[in-house]
Amino acid sequence: MSKPPLHPLRIVLADDHPIFRIGLQAVLDQISAVKVVAQAGSPKELLAQLQAQQCDVLVTDFMMPVEQQNDGLKLLEQIRRHYPQLPILVVTMLNNAGLFRAMLNLGINGLLSKASLADELPQAISYMALGKVYVAASVQRLLLQDGAVREDRIGVQENLSPRELEVTRLLAAGHTVSQIAALLNRSKQTVSTQKVSAMRKLGVANDAALYLYLQEHGLA
Repeated sequence: MSKPPLHPLRIVLADDHPIFRIGLQAVLDQISAVKVVAQAGSPKELLAQLQAQQCDVLVTDFMMPVEQQNDGLKLLEQIRRHYPQLPILVVTMLNNAGLFRAMLNLGINGLLSKASLADELPQAISYMALGKVYVAASVQRLLLQDGAVREDRIGVQENLSPRELEVTRLLAAGHTVSQIAALLNRSKQTVSTQKVSAMRKLGVANDAALYLYLQEHGLA
């Protein structure tokens, strides 16, 4: 999504702990233009709700262990395969850079720690509504420490072409590829190619890592 929907942002919540779902609901109820349309307490319930409900954002726990399904990555992969355009915000107590990276590589749009839920969930939802990636500050620090962004590429933005630098700065400002194409009077394919080339030069593998780099080095 490149712009907020005209209707309230429809959210499906998924967590196997009822008390935590109540907490999520309470935080979301304080956000304007947001409506929780369904809740789920298991992978099976979540898949059923996604099939039954129109929603704009999925907010889900990573691990919802049940007898048939205890692999959070497989669940996320299944959801992404069936709903490739659905923004997914994962809220978790995990503190594992490898798992965070694996989730981002699946195309997850946001990562949020349960410990910073009240402070960061509203901002994360606003990012989701605009089609932007949101990575919580604590997750960013962990990924950077673990090498999600290659430290040997610090300063390499000077090696970007003027057009690549222009595109990355607009990405950092929150614009989508489509919006940048319109602003610069270029085709979406051209802007996308320049974005990919810049990411290769910066040594980042996905959109989330790109945003981390831009924030870390003062371009965002």
